[in-house]
Amino acid sequence: MSWCIAADSSCNLRGYTPETPHLSFRLAPLKVNVGSIEYVDDEHLDVDALNQAVAIEASASSSSCPSVGEWTEIFKSADNVIAVTISSNLSGSYDAAMMARNIVLDEYARDRNGVIAGKNIYVLNSRAAGGKLELIVTLLDRYLSNNPTFDEAVEYAKKLEATSQVLFSLSSYENLVKAGRMPRVAGAIASRLNIRILGTANSEGTIKLVGPSRGEKKAIRGIIDAMVSDGYHGGFIAIDHVNNEHTAELLKSTLLEQWPNAEIKILPCGGLCSYYAEASGIIVGYGWV
Repeated sequence: MSWCIAADSSCNLRGYTPETPHLSFRLAPLKVNVGSIEYVDDEHLDVDALNQAVAIEASASSSSCPSVGEWTEIFKSADNVIAVTISSNLSGSYDAAMMARNIVLDEYARDRNGVIAGKNIYVLNSRAAGGKLELIVTLLDRYLSNNPTFDEAVEYAKKLEATSQVLFSLSSYENLVKAGRMPRVAGAIASRLNIRILGTANSEGTIKLVGPSRGEKKAIRGIIDAMVSDGYHGGFIAIDHVNNEHTAELLKSTLLEQWPNAEIKILPCGGLCSYYAEASGIIVGYGWV
């Protein structure tokens, strides 16, 4: 049976090639609307052009989730599909994927017990964005090489979600504030004092502020302290950045000093994460299984 791991484009994997044979990876693009132009967040997007357009646009910009039709096309592409979405409390992507799942499954015949033979779709709410999705996709890919059943793969994906987290370190907050995803007062104070804000995702999948930090080294120390507090002790880490490879590399080397056996991937943010993390933003995904 064929397999597919899917994610929406809050996952910053672009051009990802799965390690497991007969497994495909599909991305459902979110969109960023700037003025009258819709930027589709796929592998063809010029992220720098998007960021420049956002910076000079006087009117409010916004984002929108993948359509039900886009998810439906992905779900029809394989016998077994596990999809990972941005937090359902940050976007309608999860709801659109669930609607698509129901549409696709309704096309298949069921036995008298309601079981569909030969088609399985599961939609996982990551309760996050960015690096946490990259961790789930990468480790789930490796797990599938062991030829698990669909139910076993779903349980593993759920375990990954429950034992992983995302942190973000931002120096600009305008788009988060405008979208109502960060308190306006906190954003205004941070901008006025020119400080970076360290945040994470709470249990509902919305943004929780951890605290301010002045300077690059203190921001990195705050990230590591938060990871230790969560129980991280080595393993996969995804570091996403918005035109800030210098800080991403410095964070990587500092992490490796503390956890020499950590596996760390550095990725540029795609359109959606660049839009919200803004200039020099850093997003870190990690787990503690």
